Amino acid sequence: MSIQITLRARWVFPVEAPPVENGIVEISDDRIVAVHGGTDPRARDLGNVAIIPALINCHTHLELSDVGQPLEPPLPFPAWIRRLVAHRRARTITAEQAVKLGRRECLRSGSAWVGDIVQEERCAVDVGRRVDFGEFEDVVHGTNRVMFREVLGLRSDQLDAQIRIARRFLESNTPPSTRVGLSPHAPYSVHPDLIRAVVNLAIEFAAPLAIHLAETPAELELLRDGTGELVEMLQQFGVWSPDAIPRGSRPFDYLCDLAAVSRLLVIHGNYLDREELDFLAACPHIHVVYCPRTHAYFQHEPHPWRDMLSRGIGVALGTDSRASNPDLSLWNELLFLNRRHPDVPPATLLHLGTLAAATALGVNDITGSLVSGKLADLAVISLPAIGGTDAAALLFDPGNRVVSTMVSGEW
Repeated sequence: MSIQITLRARWVFPVEAPPVENGIVEISDDRIVAVHGGTDPRARDLGNVAIIPALINCHTHLELSDVGQPLEPPLPFPAWIRRLVAHRRARTITAEQAVKLGRRECLRSGSAWVGDIVQEERCAVDVGRRVDFGEFEDVVHGTNRVMFREVLGLRSDQLDAQIRIARRFLESNTPPSTRVGLSPHAPYSVHPDLIRAVVNLAIEFAAPLAIHLAETPAELELLRDGTGELVEMLQQFGVWSPDAIPRGSRPFDYLCDLAAVSRLLVIHGNYLDREELDFLAACPHIHVVYCPRTHAYFQHEPHPWRDMLSRGIGVALGTDSRASNPDLSLWNELLFLNRRHPDVPPATLLHLGTLAAATALGVNDITGSLVSGKLADLAVISLPAIGGTDAAALLFDPGNRVVSTMVSGEW
């Protein structure tokens, strides 16, 4: 039996078209039928709210969703990593339980999809979902995921075992709300030969990749000179191999290898140089995922995301994990950027959190904007009582919040 839903809001933001005042969204069987203005006697009036495409969190680690507040100290970076390792060893709930908590939090804060880094296959869990718009109270249990299986191994003798794990993951049956890829963790934790093997595997399966790259100055020092605080940390963990990384290496070298895949997410990209940005500008299948509040937490130099946008480089947003962020709300990331960069058009910010993010994850054909034929993935945002004709500026009023989320759950 066909299910028909018609919603009305003060403003509707299709993203691929201008905002619609007193907008109507028609939905049939979890698909958007039409978005338009005017009146419709069938419409359920949601009141003084905005309907936007559901947000998309392009980078997070849901298995760390049991962390109550960001781990300290943020600096030096290896000290934070040690705290992260200690948390994993001492945690009081399972990683699967933490993933469920994170999926609920993401959906409650407006995200229909996440790009999730997973360390274990058992974190590939699926749970039921029901969303109820009554009084804006949603009952949610999960969000759709593009899962990237993490690959680790700096020693050459780890290559075969890691590739077997990665292949098994890509071949495994996954829940209907999930797509899969691989994540060679970072240049300081994955042997270059292993990265190349992962690239070949991704090409074989047409799978996306995600890698933490150019994240810290310490990473650049390790690649260039084989020295620094990361080396000391790796030695303490017993995984350092002095000949693993050729001296004089750069993120550029890794980009050249990784660019062979059909879709690549460069996570963070905080310290990419001009030549590397030029390279990215020529590769539309590579997207940089900027995590604004995590970036601020680690006190990095200003991120080049606006320069990237001006060059035509694909930029999307993520929250990273609760180990470096107080929550998993991509809406809060957008509000944060709006406060920090009032010169950036609000429409640009909304695009980063919706259609640009969907494009980065490879799901822009089914979600990321409110157009006929796409899934009915949408978020409802409260609006201030004041008037005004600048709809985009009104959307990012600092007091606005996500009051409900709808996710189709099918594709």
